[in-house]
Amino acid sequence: MGSFLSVAVLVLFKLISCTAAVGHIRVDGGPLFNNSKYVEHLDSSNFGAMVNDTQVIWLVDFYSPWCPHCQHFAPIWDEVSTLYKDVSSIVFGAVDCSKQNQICDNEGVHSYPGVKMYHVSPDVEAPIVMPPEELQLAKYIVVWIEQTLEVNGVLSLLDTHAVYPEVTRPSELKKTFGDPVEPLNDDRSLDMKLKRLKDAGTTALFTFEDGFFMGTTVLEGERYDAAVTWVRALAATFPRKENRDALTVLVEEMKRREKWTQAEWSELIDKWKATANAMSSPAHLFRDKDDLALCTTATCGLWTLFHTITLSDAYSTSRPEQWKPSEVMSAVRLVVKHFFGCDECKRHFLKVNTNSLMRKLALRDEDGPDAVAFWMWTIHNIVNEITGKPMWPTQLSCPQCYAAGNMSLTLNPAQLNEEDIVAYVRDIYEFEDKLILEQRSHVAAPWLPLRSIAIAALLIVVFATVFQLCKHRLFKSHFKTRDHIA
Repeated sequence: MGSFLSVAVLVLFKLISCTAAVGHIRVDGGPLFNNSKYVEHLDSSNFGAMVNDTQVIWLVDFYSPWCPHCQHFAPIWDEVSTLYKDVSSIVFGAVDCSKQNQICDNEGVHSYPGVKMYHVSPDVEAPIVMPPEELQLAKYIVVWIEQTLEVNGVLSLLDTHAVYPEVTRPSELKKTFGDPVEPLNDDRSLDMKLKRLKDAGTTALFTFEDGFFMGTTVLEGERYDAAVTWVRALAATFPRKENRDALTVLVEEMKRREKWTQAEWSELIDKWKATANAMSSPAHLFRDKDDLALCTTATCGLWTLFHTITLSDAYSTSRPEQWKPSEVMSAVRLVVKHFFGCDECKRHFLKVNTNSLMRKLALRDEDGPDAVAFWMWTIHNIVNEITGKPMWPTQLSCPQCYAAGNMSLTLNPAQLNEEDIVAYVRDIYEFEDKLILEQRSHVAAPWLPLRSIAIAALLIVVFATVFQLCKHRLFKSHFKTRDHIA
Protein backbone atom coordinates (compact mmCIF):
# COMPACT_ATOMS: atom_id res chain seq x y z
CA MET A 1 0.00 0.00 0.00
CA GLY A 2 2.89 2.31 0.75
CA SER A 3 4.19 1.96 -2.78
CA PHE A 4 0.76 2.79 -4.12
CA LEU A 5 0.59 5.98 -2.07
CA SER A 6 3.95 6.99 -3.51
CA VAL A 7 2.64 6.42 -7.01
CA ALA A 8 -0.58 8.31 -6.24
CA VAL A 9 1.35 11.31 -4.94
CA LEU A 10 3.55 11.23 -8.04
CA VAL A 11 0.48 11.15 -10.29
CA LEU A 12 -1.03 14.04 -8.36
CA PHE A 13 2.16 16.09 -8.71
CA LYS A 14 2.39 15.38 -12.44
CA LEU A 15 -1.21 16.30 -13.13
CA ILE A 16 -1.22 19.44 -11.02
CA SER A 17 1.59 20.73 -13.25
CA CYS A 18 -0.46 19.95 -16.37
CA THR A 19 -0.47 23.56 -17.49
CA ALA A 20 3.24 23.35 -18.22
CA ALA A 21 2.51 20.90 -21.02
CA VAL A 22 -0.39 22.78 -22.55
CA GLY A 23 0.41 24.33 -25.89
CA HIS A 24 3.88 22.82 -26.21
CA ILE A 25 5.32 24.51 -29.27
CA ARG A 26 8.68 24.08 -30.93
CA VAL A 27 10.80 27.08 -30.04
CA ASP A 28 11.87 27.72 -33.63
CA GLY A 29 8.46 27.18 -35.21
CA GLY A 30 7.11 30.75 -35.50
CA PRO A 31 7.72 33.80 -37.70
CA LEU A 32 11.05 35.55 -37.19
CA PHE A 33 10.03 39.21 -37.45
CA ASN A 34 7.10 39.51 -35.04
CA ASN A 35 8.75 42.35 -33.11
CA SER A 36 10.25 44.15 -36.09
CA LYS A 37 9.12 47.72 -36.73
CA TYR A 38 10.43 48.05 -40.25
CA VAL A 39 10.16 44.57 -41.83
CA GLU A 40 6.77 43.91 -43.38
CA HIS A 41 5.38 40.38 -43.45
CA LEU A 42 4.49 39.35 -47.00
CA ASP A 43 2.11 36.52 -47.87
CA SER A 44 -0.38 35.53 -50.55
CA SER A 45 -2.62 38.47 -49.63
CA ASN A 46 -0.06 41.24 -50.24
CA PHE A 47 2.91 39.80 -52.16
CA GLY A 48 1.29 40.51 -55.53
CA ALA A 49 0.75 44.14 -54.56
CA MET A 50 4.43 44.40 -53.61
CA VAL A 51 5.49 43.04 -57.00
CA ASN A 52 3.30 45.62 -58.74
CA ASP A 53 4.39 48.51 -56.51
CA THR A 54 7.13 49.89 -58.73
CA GLN A 55 7.19 53.26 -56.95
CA VAL A 56 9.47 51.96 -54.20
CA ILE A 57 12.39 49.54 -54.01
CA TRP A 58 11.61 46.38 -52.06
CA LEU A 59 14.23 44.24 -50.34
CA VAL A 60 12.73 40.88 -49.35
CA ASP A 61 14.16 38.12 -47.15
CA PHE A 62 12.84 34.64 -47.99
CA TYR A 63 13.30 32.39 -44.96
CA SER A 64 12.17 29.32 -43.05
CA PRO A 65 11.69 29.78 -39.28
CA TRP A 66 13.43 26.54 -38.29
CA CYS A 67 16.56 27.25 -40.38
CA PRO A 68 19.40 28.16 -37.96
CA HIS A 69 21.10 30.47 -40.47
CA CYS A 70 17.75 32.23 -40.98
CA GLN A 71 17.43 32.68 -37.22
CA HIS A 72 20.95 34.10 -37.11
CA PHE A 73 20.23 36.37 -40.07
CA ALA A 74 16.89 37.76 -38.80
CA PRO A 75 18.33 40.34 -36.33
CA ILE A 76 20.85 41.38 -39.00
CA TRP A 77 18.01 41.99 -41.48
CA ASP A 78 16.13 43.88 -38.78
CA GLU A 79 19.21 46.04 -38.11
CA VAL A 80 19.54 46.93 -41.79
CA SER A 81 15.84 47.79 -42.08
CA THR A 82 16.20 50.14 -39.10
CA LEU A 83 19.13 51.92 -40.78
CA TYR A 84 16.91 52.64 -43.80
CA LYS A 85 13.79 53.62 -41.82
CA ASP A 86 14.01 57.25 -42.96
CA VAL A 87 14.63 56.40 -46.63
CA SER A 88 11.09 56.44 -48.00
CA SER A 89 12.04 54.94 -51.35
CA ILE A 90 13.26 51.65 -49.81
CA VAL A 91 11.03 49.15 -48.00
CA PHE A 92 11.97 45.87 -46.32
CA GLY A 93 9.89 42.70 -46.27
CA ALA A 94 10.06 39.02 -45.36
CA VAL A 95 8.34 35.85 -46.59
CA ASP A 96 7.99 32.72 -44.44
CA CYS A 97 8.50 29.99 -47.04
CA SER A 98 7.30 27.28 -44.66
CA LYS A 99 3.84 28.83 -44.98
CA GLN A 100 4.07 30.53 -48.39
CA ASN A 101 5.38 27.69 -50.56
CA GLN A 102 3.63 28.91 -53.70
CA ILE A 103 5.29 32.34 -53.51
CA CYS A 104 8.74 30.86 -52.92
CA ASP A 105 8.24 28.31 -55.70
CA ASN A 106 7.22 31.06 -58.14
CA GLU A 107 10.26 33.11 -57.10
CA GLY A 108 12.61 30.16 -57.54
CA VAL A 109 13.70 30.26 -53.90
CA HIS A 110 14.72 26.78 -52.69
CA SER A 111 17.27 27.54 -49.98
CA TYR A 112 17.30 30.05 -47.13
CA PRO A 113 17.84 32.75 -46.30
CA GLY A 114 17.59 34.36 -49.71
CA VAL A 115 17.35 38.10 -50.38
CA LYS A 116 16.01 39.78 -53.50
CA MET A 117 15.82 43.45 -54.52
CA TYR A 118 12.74 44.47 -56.53
CA HIS A 119 12.11 47.55 -58.72
CA VAL A 120 15.63 48.93 -58.52
CA SER A 121 15.20 50.40 -62.02
CA PRO A 122 12.57 50.44 -64.79
CA ASP A 123 15.24 48.90 -67.02
CA VAL A 124 15.67 45.91 -64.67
CA GLU A 125 12.58 43.72 -64.87
CA ALA A 126 13.77 40.72 -62.84
CA PRO A 127 14.62 41.10 -59.15
CA ILE A 128 18.31 41.17 -58.25
CA VAL A 129 19.51 38.35 -55.99
CA MET A 130 21.91 39.17 -53.18
CA PRO A 131 24.96 36.80 -53.20
CA PRO A 132 24.98 34.43 -50.19
CA GLU A 133 28.40 35.66 -49.03
CA GLU A 134 26.91 39.11 -48.37
CA LEU A 135 24.46 37.73 -45.78
CA GLN A 136 26.99 37.57 -42.94
CA LEU A 137 26.97 41.06 -41.41
CA ALA A 138 24.74 44.13 -41.62
CA LYS A 139 27.55 46.29 -43.01
CA TYR A 140 28.15 43.87 -45.89
CA ILE A 141 24.46 43.99 -46.76
CA VAL A 142 24.42 47.78 -46.66
CA VAL A 143 27.46 47.96 -48.94
CA TRP A 144 25.82 45.57 -51.42
CA ILE A 145 22.58 47.57 -51.37
CA GLU A 146 24.37 50.86 -51.95
CA GLN A 147 26.57 49.47 -54.72
CA THR A 148 23.57 47.90 -56.46
CA LEU A 149 21.62 51.15 -56.23
CA GLU A 150 24.56 53.18 -57.54
CA VAL A 151 25.08 50.87 -60.54
CA ASN A 152 21.43 51.38 -61.44
CA GLY A 153 21.51 55.17 -61.01
CA VAL A 154 19.65 55.34 -57.70
CA LEU A 155 20.63 57.50 -54.72
CA SER A 156 19.42 56.17 -51.35
CA LEU A 157 20.40 59.17 -49.17
CA LEU A 158 21.93 56.87 -46.53
CA ASP A 159 25.37 58.00 -45.33
CA THR A 160 27.04 54.59 -45.19
CA HIS A 161 30.44 55.99 -44.19
CA ALA A 162 28.92 57.56 -41.09
CA VAL A 163 27.29 54.26 -40.13
CA TYR A 164 30.20 51.96 -41.03
CA PRO A 165 33.50 53.91 -41.31
CA GLU A 166 35.38 50.83 -42.51
CA VAL A 167 34.23 47.58 -44.00
CA THR A 168 36.76 44.77 -43.70
CA ARG A 169 36.06 41.18 -44.58
CA PRO A 170 37.57 38.30 -42.61
CA SER A 171 38.92 35.49 -44.77
CA GLU A 172 36.74 32.93 -43.04
CA LEU A 173 33.39 33.49 -41.37
CA LYS A 174 31.87 31.21 -38.80
CA LYS A 175 29.09 28.98 -40.06
CA THR A 176 25.91 28.30 -38.13
CA PHE A 177 24.47 24.81 -37.88
CA GLY A 178 21.99 24.59 -35.05
CA ASP A 179 22.22 23.62 -31.43
CA PRO A 180 25.19 22.55 -29.36
CA VAL A 181 25.57 18.87 -30.05
CA GLU A 182 26.41 17.57 -26.58
CA PRO A 183 23.29 15.68 -25.45
CA LEU A 184 21.35 17.75 -22.92
CA ASN A 185 22.58 15.34 -20.27
CA ASP A 186 24.12 11.91 -19.91
CA ASP A 187 20.84 10.34 -18.86
CA ARG A 188 20.55 6.86 -20.40
CA SER A 189 17.25 6.03 -18.66
CA LEU A 190 14.30 4.53 -20.51
CA ASP A 191 12.44 7.82 -20.20
CA MET A 192 15.26 9.74 -21.90
CA LYS A 193 15.61 7.11 -24.62
CA LEU A 194 11.87 7.33 -25.27
CA LYS A 195 12.13 11.11 -25.59
CA ARG A 196 14.96 10.81 -28.11
CA LEU A 197 12.97 8.19 -30.04
CA LYS A 198 9.98 10.54 -30.00
CA ASP A 199 12.12 13.36 -31.38
CA ALA A 200 13.44 11.06 -34.12
CA GLY A 201 9.88 10.16 -35.15
CA THR A 202 8.71 13.76 -35.00
CA THR A 203 11.65 14.89 -37.14
CA ALA A 204 11.07 12.14 -39.70
CA LEU A 205 7.51 13.44 -40.05
CA PHE A 206 8.88 16.99 -40.33
CA THR A 207 10.97 15.97 -43.34
CA PHE A 208 7.87 14.44 -44.96
CA GLU A 209 5.53 17.37 -44.34
CA ASP A 210 7.86 20.38 -44.62
CA GLY A 211 11.12 19.21 -46.14
CA PHE A 212 9.86 17.55 -49.31
CA PHE A 213 8.10 20.73 -50.43
CA MET A 214 10.63 23.26 -49.19
CA GLY A 215 10.40 26.08 -51.73
CA THR A 216 8.24 24.14 -54.19
CA THR A 217 4.69 22.84 -54.61
CA VAL A 218 5.48 19.74 -56.69
CA LEU A 219 7.59 16.71 -55.78
CA GLU A 220 9.03 15.25 -58.97
CA GLY A 221 12.20 14.26 -60.81
CA GLU A 222 15.41 14.16 -58.80
CA ARG A 223 13.69 15.44 -55.66
CA TYR A 224 11.06 12.68 -55.90
CA ASP A 225 13.78 10.03 -56.24
CA ALA A 226 15.59 11.48 -53.23
CA ALA A 227 12.35 11.48 -51.20
CA VAL A 228 11.67 7.81 -51.99
CA THR A 229 15.26 6.91 -51.08
CA TRP A 230 14.98 8.76 -47.77
CA VAL A 231 11.72 7.08 -46.72
CA ARG A 232 13.09 3.68 -47.79
CA ALA A 233 16.17 4.31 -45.66
CA LEU A 234 14.00 5.15 -42.66
CA ALA A 235 11.86 2.06 -43.27
CA ALA A 236 15.04 -0.03 -43.10
CA THR A 237 16.77 1.66 -40.15
CA PHE A 238 14.24 3.22 -37.78
CA PRO A 239 14.09 1.57 -34.33
CA ARG A 240 11.42 -1.12 -33.70
CA LYS A 241 9.83 -3.34 -36.30
CA GLU A 242 6.40 -1.74 -35.83
CA ASN A 243 7.79 1.64 -36.87
CA ARG A 244 9.68 0.20 -39.82
CA ASP A 245 6.48 -1.52 -40.97
CA ALA A 246 4.59 1.79 -40.73
CA LEU A 247 7.26 3.55 -42.80
CA THR A 248 7.19 0.73 -45.36
CA VAL A 249 3.49 1.46 -45.87
CA LEU A 250 4.41 5.05 -46.79
CA VAL A 251 7.08 3.86 -49.24
CA GLU A 252 4.55 1.66 -51.03
CA GLU A 253 1.97 4.45 -51.19
CA MET A 254 4.33 7.16 -52.45
CA LYS A 255 5.66 4.89 -55.22
CA ARG A 256 2.17 4.63 -56.72
CA ARG A 257 2.90 7.95 -58.47
CA GLU A 258 5.98 9.51 -59.99
CA LYS A 259 4.90 13.05 -59.11
CA TRP A 260 3.03 14.54 -56.17
CA THR A 261 1.49 17.97 -55.77
CA GLN A 262 1.62 19.39 -52.28
CA ALA A 263 -2.16 19.05 -51.89
CA GLU A 264 -2.11 15.40 -52.97
CA TRP A 265 0.84 14.66 -50.71
CA SER A 266 -0.81 16.32 -47.70
CA GLU A 267 -3.88 14.14 -48.20
CA LEU A 268 -1.69 11.03 -48.41
CA ILE A 269 0.29 11.94 -45.28
CA ASP A 270 -2.89 12.58 -43.28
CA LYS A 271 -4.18 9.12 -44.18
CA TRP A 272 -0.81 7.53 -43.52
CA LYS A 273 -0.49 9.15 -40.08
CA ALA A 274 -3.78 7.58 -38.99
CA THR A 275 -2.42 4.16 -39.94
CA ALA A 276 1.14 4.74 -38.73
CA ASN A 277 0.18 6.03 -35.30
CA ALA A 278 -1.96 2.95 -34.70
CA MET A 279 0.97 0.73 -35.72
CA SER A 280 3.86 2.63 -34.10
CA SER A 281 5.67 1.69 -30.92
CA PRO A 282 5.27 3.63 -28.77
CA ALA A 283 1.84 4.69 -30.02
CA HIS A 284 1.38 8.04 -31.79
CA LEU A 285 5.06 8.32 -32.63
CA PHE A 286 4.31 10.15 -35.90
CA ARG A 287 1.49 12.31 -34.61
CA ASP A 288 2.74 15.88 -35.05
CA LYS A 289 5.81 17.36 -36.76
CA ASP A 290 6.02 20.03 -34.02
CA ASP A 291 5.71 17.66 -31.05
CA LEU A 292 9.33 17.45 -29.91
CA ALA A 293 9.90 15.89 -26.50
CA LEU A 294 13.51 16.77 -25.70
CA CYS A 295 14.89 19.01 -28.45
CA THR A 296 13.79 22.62 -28.82
CA THR A 297 14.71 23.08 -32.49
CA ALA A 298 14.27 21.17 -35.72
CA THR A 299 18.04 20.96 -36.27
CA CYS A 300 18.51 19.26 -32.91
CA GLY A 301 15.82 16.80 -34.00
CA LEU A 302 17.67 16.14 -37.25
CA TRP A 303 20.90 15.33 -35.42
CA THR A 304 18.99 12.96 -33.16
CA LEU A 305 17.41 11.24 -36.16
CA PHE A 306 20.72 11.00 -38.04
CA HIS A 307 22.50 9.44 -35.06
CA THR A 308 19.66 7.02 -34.46
CA ILE A 309 19.46 5.61 -37.98
CA THR A 310 23.22 5.46 -38.62
CA LEU A 311 23.58 3.21 -35.56
CA SER A 312 21.08 0.74 -37.00
CA ASP A 313 22.26 -2.63 -38.27
CA ALA A 314 20.16 -2.44 -41.43
CA TYR A 315 22.54 -4.83 -43.19
CA SER A 316 21.32 -7.65 -40.97
CA THR A 317 19.80 -10.66 -42.73
CA SER A 318 16.79 -10.38 -40.42
CA ARG A 319 15.64 -7.18 -42.15
CA PRO A 320 13.32 -7.50 -45.18
CA GLU A 321 15.31 -4.82 -47.04
CA GLN A 322 19.03 -4.74 -46.34
CA TRP A 323 20.91 -1.44 -46.41
CA LYS A 324 24.65 -1.11 -46.19
CA PRO A 325 25.84 1.48 -43.64
CA SER A 326 27.36 3.65 -46.38
CA GLU A 327 24.01 3.61 -48.21
CA VAL A 328 22.31 4.93 -45.08
CA MET A 329 24.87 7.75 -44.90
CA SER A 330 24.28 8.49 -48.59
CA ALA A 331 20.55 8.79 -47.85
CA VAL A 332 21.33 11.30 -45.08
CA ARG A 333 23.42 13.24 -47.58
CA LEU A 334 20.52 13.21 -50.06
CA VAL A 335 17.98 14.55 -47.57
CA VAL A 336 20.32 17.41 -46.60
CA LYS A 337 21.10 18.18 -50.24
CA HIS A 338 17.50 18.30 -51.45
CA PHE A 339 15.32 19.05 -48.43
CA PHE A 340 17.36 21.09 -45.95
CA GLY A 341 16.46 24.68 -46.73
CA CYS A 342 19.22 26.39 -44.73
CA ASP A 343 21.68 27.21 -47.50
CA GLU A 344 24.68 27.86 -45.25
CA CYS A 345 24.13 24.62 -43.31
CA LYS A 346 23.63 22.59 -46.47
CA ARG A 347 26.78 23.87 -48.18
CA HIS A 348 28.87 23.10 -45.12
CA PHE A 349 27.38 19.62 -44.66
CA LEU A 350 27.92 18.66 -48.30
CA LYS A 351 31.45 20.04 -48.21
CA VAL A 352 32.50 17.45 -45.63
CA ASN A 353 30.28 14.65 -47.02
CA THR A 354 31.52 14.27 -50.56
CA ASN A 355 30.76 11.40 -52.92
CA SER A 356 34.36 10.25 -52.61
CA LEU A 357 33.94 10.02 -48.84
CA MET A 358 30.84 7.85 -49.32
CA ARG A 359 32.99 5.46 -51.36
CA LYS A 360 35.59 5.32 -48.57
CA LEU A 361 32.91 4.51 -46.01
CA ALA A 362 31.66 1.72 -48.27
CA LEU A 363 35.00 -0.06 -47.86
CA ARG A 364 34.08 -0.74 -44.21
CA ASP A 365 30.47 -1.84 -44.77
CA GLU A 366 31.27 -5.46 -43.93
CA ASP A 367 32.31 -4.38 -40.43
CA GLY A 368 28.81 -3.11 -39.61
CA PRO A 369 27.57 0.43 -38.86
CA ASP A 370 30.40 1.50 -36.54
CA ALA A 371 32.39 3.37 -39.22
CA VAL A 372 29.37 5.41 -40.29
CA ALA A 373 28.33 6.02 -36.68
CA PHE A 374 31.84 7.29 -35.93
CA TRP A 375 31.77 9.52 -39.00
CA MET A 376 28.43 11.04 -37.92
CA TRP A 377 30.02 11.77 -34.54
CA THR A 378 32.98 13.33 -36.38
CA ILE A 379 30.69 15.58 -38.44
CA HIS A 380 29.09 16.81 -35.25
CA ASN A 381 32.43 17.77 -33.81
CA ILE A 382 33.56 19.41 -37.05
CA VAL A 383 30.48 21.61 -36.71
CA ASN A 384 31.30 22.22 -33.05
CA GLU A 385 34.81 23.31 -33.97
CA ILE A 386 33.55 25.73 -36.63
CA THR A 387 30.93 27.24 -34.33
CA GLY A 388 33.33 27.57 -31.40
CA LYS A 389 31.71 24.92 -29.21
CA PRO A 390 33.61 22.26 -27.24
CA MET A 391 33.91 18.68 -28.41
CA TRP A 392 31.45 16.11 -27.16
CA PRO A 393 31.41 14.05 -25.19
CA THR A 394 33.55 15.87 -22.69
CA GLN A 395 36.37 13.99 -20.98
CA LEU A 396 34.24 14.03 -17.84
CA SER A 397 31.34 12.32 -19.63
CA CYS A 398 33.52 9.76 -21.41
CA PRO A 399 37.12 9.62 -20.15
CA GLN A 400 37.75 6.37 -22.05
CA CYS A 401 36.86 8.04 -25.37
CA TYR A 402 40.19 9.88 -25.51
CA ALA A 403 43.86 9.16 -25.02
CA ALA A 404 45.14 9.74 -21.51
CA GLY A 405 46.63 13.13 -20.73
CA ASN A 406 45.64 16.73 -20.17
CA MET A 407 45.72 17.76 -23.81
CA SER A 408 42.90 19.89 -25.19
CA LEU A 409 40.53 17.74 -27.22
CA THR A 410 40.92 17.68 -31.00
CA LEU A 411 39.89 15.42 -33.88
CA ASN A 412 43.45 14.12 -34.19
CA PRO A 413 42.98 10.33 -34.76
CA ALA A 414 45.86 9.61 -32.37
CA GLN A 415 43.83 11.17 -29.56
CA LEU A 416 40.57 9.31 -30.27
CA ASN A 417 39.47 5.84 -29.17
CA GLU A 418 37.01 5.03 -31.95
CA GLU A 419 35.49 1.93 -30.35
CA ASP A 420 34.77 3.72 -27.07
CA ILE A 421 33.36 6.76 -28.86
CA VAL A 422 30.97 4.60 -30.88
CA ALA A 423 29.98 2.74 -27.70
CA TYR A 424 29.20 6.08 -26.03
CA VAL A 425 27.12 7.33 -28.97
CA ARG A 426 25.33 3.98 -29.13
CA ASP A 427 24.55 4.14 -25.42
CA ILE A 428 22.98 7.58 -25.88
CA TYR A 429 21.09 7.22 -29.17
CA GLU A 430 20.52 3.53 -29.91
CA PHE A 431 17.07 2.15 -29.19
CA GLU A 432 16.91 -1.63 -29.28
CA ASP A 433 13.77 -3.29 -30.60
CA LYS A 434 13.28 -5.35 -27.44
CA LEU A 435 13.83 -2.50 -24.97
CA ILE A 436 10.27 -1.22 -24.57
CA LEU A 437 8.70 -4.66 -24.22
CA GLU A 438 11.09 -5.63 -21.43
CA GLN A 439 10.68 -2.35 -19.59
CA ARG A 440 6.90 -2.33 -19.99
CA SER A 441 6.68 -5.65 -18.17
CA HIS A 442 8.77 -4.27 -15.28
CA VAL A 443 6.65 -1.14 -15.04
CA ALA A 444 3.35 -3.00 -15.21
CA ALA A 445 4.18 -5.64 -12.58
CA PRO A 446 3.71 -3.52 -9.40
CA TRP A 447 0.18 -2.59 -10.48
CA LEU A 448 -1.17 -6.13 -10.80
CA PRO A 449 -2.07 -6.71 -7.10
CA LEU A 450 -3.79 -3.32 -6.71
CA ARG A 451 -7.40 -4.41 -6.96
CA SER A 452 -8.94 -3.62 -3.61
CA ILE A 453 -11.90 -1.29 -3.17
CA ALA A 454 -9.93 0.94 -0.83
CA ILE A 455 -7.25 1.54 -3.45
CA ALA A 456 -9.83 2.25 -6.13
CA ALA A 457 -11.54 4.74 -3.85
CA LEU A 458 -8.26 6.53 -3.19
CA LEU A 459 -7.61 6.78 -6.90
CA ILE A 460 -11.01 8.38 -7.41
CA VAL A 461 -10.29 10.96 -4.72
CA VAL A 462 -6.88 11.78 -6.18
CA PHE A 463 -8.11 12.21 -9.72
CA ALA A 464 -11.21 14.17 -8.67
CA THR A 465 -8.99 16.63 -6.83
CA VAL A 466 -6.58 16.91 -9.73
CA PHE A 467 -9.40 17.36 -12.23
CA GLN A 468 -10.74 20.38 -10.38
CA LEU A 469 -7.27 21.94 -10.15
CA CYS A 470 -6.41 21.30 -13.79
CA LYS A 471 -9.81 22.40 -15.01
CA HIS A 472 -9.25 25.82 -13.49
CA ARG A 473 -5.62 26.01 -14.71
CA LEU A 474 -6.39 24.80 -18.20
CA PHE A 475 -9.15 27.36 -18.62
CA LYS A 476 -6.76 30.13 -17.66
CA SER A 477 -3.89 28.78 -19.76
CA HIS A 478 -6.04 28.40 -22.89
CA PHE A 479 -5.69 32.09 -23.66
CA LYS A 480 -1.97 32.13 -22.78
CA THR A 481 -1.40 29.29 -25.22
CA ARG A 482 -3.14 31.19 -27.99
CA ASP A 483 -0.83 34.14 -27.38
CA HIS A 484 2.17 31.91 -28.07
CA ILE A 485 0.61 30.40 -31.20
CA ALA A 486 -0.38 33.67 -32.82
